[in-house]
Amino acid sequence: MNDTLIPERQASLAWSDALLLELDFMDDTHREFVDLLGAVETAGDDRLIDGFRALVDHTDEHFGGEDRWMAATQFAASNCHTTQHDVVMQVLREALKRGQAGDLALLRDLSRELGIWFTQHAQTMDAALALHLRQIGFDPATGIVRHPDALPEGEIHGCGGASCST
Repeated sequence: MNDTLIPERQASLAWSDALLLELDFMDDTHREFVDLLGAVETAGDDRLIDGFRALVDHTDEHFGGEDRWMAATQFAASNCHTTQHDVVMQVLREALKRGQAGDLALLRDLSRELGIWFTQHAQTMDAALALHLRQIGFDPATGIVRHPDALPEGEIHGCGGASCST
């Protein structure tokens, strides 16, 4: 198969205001994720592995950043947000191995499911994290919390949102 986009392949997820968290550093990372996911979904077979690898690398950095921000701002290491990141990364790494062994259909199926998962994740867990980071005035470049008085008294367990148990 050649390296061109195949017309019948369309990205399942497009960037929209529904994904905005109103926190530039998170929104920029999420836009990049959506773009990389779209590139995977529309790639010809000859570009699929490289595109999926780029998505896995980005997602590892993306989740790592969020996990560091949570650790620096009173989210417990055992929270379900970090746990979900760990599980998704395990799935992505295993899928990449299987894709490299020739199972391209798995990569295509997983990519579509990843778009569905990401929307839910961004609108719930990431939205709760973004709200927390805005409230405390967190600067990811320096790690400075401008409003330390707004930090919770203890660690946040669960996902930090009303939809998770503590």
